[in-house]
Amino acid sequence: MKKIDVKKRYDVAVIGGGLTGKLMISILIKSGIFEENKLCWINTDKKISEDKRVSFINYKNFFKLKNYCGISFLTNDYLKIHKIEIHNINEVKPISLEDKMGHGVIIRNDIFRNNLKISENNLKIYKSKVISTDHDEFQRYLVLENGIKINASLVLSADGNASPLRQLSNIKYINHDLDHTIISGYLNSNNFGVNTAKQIFLKDSFIGLLPFSKNLTNFVWSIDNKTLKGKVKFKYHDEIIERLNTFFSKDDITFKPPLSQSKKLQIYPINIKYVQYPFNKRLVLIGDSAHSIHPLAGQGFNLSMEDCFDVIDCIRNAKNIGKDFGDISILYEYTNKRKTRKDFITLITTILFYIFKKRNDYMNKFINISFKTIEKTSFKKLFKILARGY
Repeated sequence: MKKIDVKKRYDVAVIGGGLTGKLMISILIKSGIFEENKLCWINTDKKISEDKRVSFINYKNFFKLKNYCGISFLTNDYLKIHKIEIHNINEVKPISLEDKMGHGVIIRNDIFRNNLKISENNLKIYKSKVISTDHDEFQRYLVLENGIKINASLVLSADGNASPLRQLSNIKYINHDLDHTIISGYLNSNNFGVNTAKQIFLKDSFIGLLPFSKNLTNFVWSIDNKTLKGKVKFKYHDEIIERLNTFFSKDDITFKPPLSQSKKLQIYPINIKYVQYPFNKRLVLIGDSAHSIHPLAGQGFNLSMEDCFDVIDCIRNAKNIGKDFGDISILYEYTNKRKTRKDFITLITTILFYIFKKRNDYMNKFINISFKTIEKTSFKKLFKILARGY
């Protein structure tokens, strides 16, 4: 049996080596609220990040990263998006959302991660996963696989969609399988528009297209599992190129396979996880452990960033009034701050998914009439506001 080594008690422990976990610990350090020896990071990510996917960061969150959290990026690290186009089959014209200030930016995940500078000399990092947890009135206890025991006033868990901490702490949630598969990768493109993002709704799939450079486009493809059923060697690049070139033939936009270094694909099933109360005693879920949505609106990572912003606001409020960081009232405050936007984005993306997934010819005609109507009314401003994060 491994000897349990009780370490120094921390104010806050962050769990999770992904983007949200690293962002959260970075914001905590930059906040100036804590001495770094009062923070710890449980990060089992043993590899240098090779996540070549891209994320859309809306204008509001990008502004906060730079001006509120002190996290800056070089101008060649990201690409501004000034226009978002929403396309449908048999459309007269797409919904076009333009914003001279910018809807937000496109940035590759590994570039984002590398801009979050954390010194391992000043922060205690544990490279072992949590295997059990408990709590009392004053602390949350985390027992690691390597036998170390950690005590913290507050634990922030960013351990992903599967979230072992959510299971270990018995936090209830709703899980719903959408019966779609997500494929993400790159395509070479011509005449795409370097500052324009597109969302295309096809019969069996939805495709989000995000420009990465003048002739390279990132795609996020949500495809019905019925289309994939029985196809052992589905040629993803060939299939998506055929669909896109057919759809955009009238616009003289073309796509072709990427260069060899950009051919790697990310493929995973998609499900929705809804957590009504993402906390337990002295434990808060953030990021994908607290909410998983369909990526068609590009808001998943935005919700995760907003979790981090709201957590630090609640912690700062607690310090200002002399409250314990893990006090139950602080956890409720965080949950109430997140509830409206989290629920709204989850609802909207799920409704859009099922409207376009279950449509027939009559539904498609109705959608195109609606597109035409929205394009002519001020209701279009709602889509622009959502895209920018307000």
